[in-house]
Formats: sequence, structure tokens, C-alpha cells
Amino acid sequence: MKRSLFMTLMVVALGLALALPLYAAAPKAPADGLAMKAPAGAKQPVVKFNHSKHASAKCVDCHHKKVGNTEFVKCDSKGCHADYAAKTGKDSFYAAFHGPAAKSCLGCHKAVKDKSPNAPSACPKCHVKG
Repeated sequence: MKRSLFMTLMVVALGLALALPLYAAAPKAPADGLAMKAPAGAKQPVVKFNHSKHASAKCVDCHHKKVGNTEFVKCDSKGCHADYAAKTGKDSFYAAFHGPAAKSCLGCHKAVKDKSPNAPSACPKCHVKG
């Protein structure tokens, strides 16, 4: 009896130890109201992004580059989406937000429209004037 109890406790302890990294602290998201600046000459107003409205998404659903284990690279960083002139392509700043890919804002919003009918997919819903 003591041996089976001991073995059970050891298995539980091992399972908890292996699961611990899954519950490690995730990177802290920036505050709500983050102003996503458009390139110079853009006609649309700045987008105010709220991380709290996207709490059900994982950071890697949008961000695909990291610095170390905790900090995600900003979209317009050198080597990411820093081509402000192009409308398409992996380096395009515009495509990162408006492309059909699931990682783009517009692509994701269109994909989840049936589950989240309030997900904006029209220009003035994200690019709010004033």
C-alpha cells in the first residue's frame, strides 16, 4: 500500500514538474490604446489597438518574431514589415495588417466574423477619425 501511494505521488510530482513551463508567465501585453502609427503619407487615421479585446488570441497568433523569450518584435522593425511602399509581400507594412493571411488584422477579422460578429473589417471601424 505504501509503495503504490509513493509511486502515485511520484508520478503526480513528475507530471507537475513537466507541466510547469506551460504555466510560466507570458510576456506582458502593452496597455490598451496603443497607437499603431501608419507610414508617412498614409491617408487613413492611426489605429488605436486594444490588447484586452484580443485576450483570447495568443501573442504568436499575430507576432512571429521574438527577442529572447519575452519581448516580441514590433511589426515595422527592420527585417520584419518595414517596406512602407509595397502593398503586397512578406516585407509589406500594409499587407501585415490588411493582407488575406490569418496573421494579418483584416485576414483574422474576416476569418472569425461568424464567431465574433463585432470584429471590424471595414476601414472606418479600425481607422477612427478624431
